[in-house]
Amino acid sequence: MPLSLTAFLVLGFAIAIIPFSARQWMPLTVFVASLILAIISGVLDWTGLLLVLSWAVVSAFLFRQQNPIWLYGLMTALLLLAVHLVMTHTAPGFHNLQVLSEVKTSADAIPYSLYLNFDKAALGFLLFLFAAPRITKAKQWLRCLRMTLLFFIPTAAVLIGATYAAGLVVPDPKLLWFLPIWIFANLLFTSVSEEVIFRQFIMGQLMEKLGRGTWTGLTALILSSLFFAYYHLSGGLPYAAFSFIAGLFYGATFWKSGRIETAIGVHFLVNLTHILFFTYPMLAR
Repeated sequence: MPLSLTAFLVLGFAIAIIPFSARQWMPLTVFVASLILAIISGVLDWTGLLLVLSWAVVSAFLFRQQNPIWLYGLMTALLLLAVHLVMTHTAPGFHNLQVLSEVKTSADAIPYSLYLNFDKAALGFLLFLFAAPRITKAKQWLRCLRMTLLFFIPTAAVLIGATYAAGLVVPDPKLLWFLPIWIFANLLFTSVSEEVIFRQFIMGQLMEKLGRGTWTGLTALILSSLFFAYYHLSGGLPYAAFSFIAGLFYGATFWKSGRIETAIGVHFLVNLTHILFFTYPMLAR
């Protein structure tokens, strides 16, 4: 196995154990191991490492203690800059790994490529670790599972139904040879990272500062969904519009459940339903 791929697998393991670790030292230790492997294998250079370390310091201080308003504003701005860099893949010092290139999942689908993005996953790890409270009781996990299933059904019906109505997908049940690596990447590098960035961080901070009322919650929901849509504009306006709708559903899941794990679960299950049962990523035009 290439050492570069090992670095990504270790990073994915660090992300995966966060919800089950009562103390932060265990996922942090695994995360440090992934950084060492990334440096040795060339996935990270020293500029990238310094960026990751700066994100770690800012995240730890922002979410773990009370800060003066000027310092809070500065650290929030720095993390928003980090979000922009990782979502546009313009952060210097990262050499992400392409694992699929121009694969056709069916004869009528556009070619699909898959990247493992160390920059986005590293920021997602840090926000998940420092910003999201841990679940400590089995009863809380059961509630998360119920809420995930409750929100998944209408979310999938609306999102996939809308793409079908728009002529972007058709039913296409299949099992793909690359499904295991896709599940790894989509769950830990896409769903976790995007939900902790746009829901736990952006929506959560807006709700904390604006208040927990209905109107302030709606404002935070809409603004975070607009951010989410903006960073999907590279796929075209229709894709950004569907991303905005998806953001509303994922944000509503986070808002009503109070847990980022439910939003992650809904996001991943919608994506899994899409790839297993419909054209992926969309019909060729």
